[in-house]
Amino acid sequence: MLSALRRSDNQTVIAKSQTRATGPFLCIECKGEVVLRSGAVRMHHFAHSNPSRCQFGQGESETHRRCKMEIYDALKMIPRIREVELERSFGTVRPDVSAMIDGVRVAIEVQISTLSPKTIRHRTEEYARKGIHVLWLLQWSPYLDGQRYNPRLWEKWVHTAYFGRVYYWVKGLTVISYSFEPHLKHIPESSWYSQTGEAMFAGGYTRRSKRFRTAIRGKTLSLANDFIPKNRDRWDGNGFSIPFAKLFMDVHYQPPQSNQYPQKFRRK
Repeated sequence: MLSALRRSDNQTVIAKSQTRATGPFLCIECKGEVVLRSGAVRMHHFAHSNPSRCQFGQGESETHRRCKMEIYDALKMIPRIREVELERSFGTVRPDVSAMIDGVRVAIEVQISTLSPKTIRHRTEEYARKGIHVLWLLQWSPYLDGQRYNPRLWEKWVHTAYFGRVYYWVKGLTVISYSFEPHLKHIPESSWYSQTGEAMFAGGYTRRSKRFRTAIRGKTLSLANDFIPKNRDRWDGNGFSIPFAKLFMDVHYQPPQSNQYPQKFRRK
């Protein structure tokens, strides 16, 4: 975790601005003691001093911490964006970064580890109940620009929720949108003779892969300038259940022409 409570004044502080001398520190979630950890390679962060049942910050990767910190620092540099906070608690949800962007409360969730669609759905519902627009971000990978891509189940859920697009974080406030299209595999034609001497043929056709998709690279976007709030109606289909949601989506979004992602959304 990158933030904690400083016991001396009960203020929420960021790890990179503290030293061990300014402690002790407490976990924002469970109020248990946490220690400041730093090093030449690792980013400053807090960790529970003793084994704890608290899940906040446990198992967090260095990549995840750096991603959150970059987004937080970049948003803080923009005067019109207010109330930028790391890991702020909204009771039942705690986004990686939150801010008021053009008067809209936004929660940014950066997912690098595997989450279940059930968990993402629950958090999305909670944000909607609290009037917060959520942006689910994933870590960009060069595999996305390969000939085929194997999206995880929760990537497919996000793809469906955002009407056929997924946003991948690159650096700072830069993200790239991708859409998943069917990946077609060519089965080459082959021939042989049966034991009776009959000529046999197989293949020579193209089939849709069940596992892989073709990731289509979209626009390069700025979190600060290219996103607006939209409301999404509940929808069930293609094996996914999408709740009513308040989403933070890019301004270039155009309603899909197919029935795969219904055109039911509302501004704000």
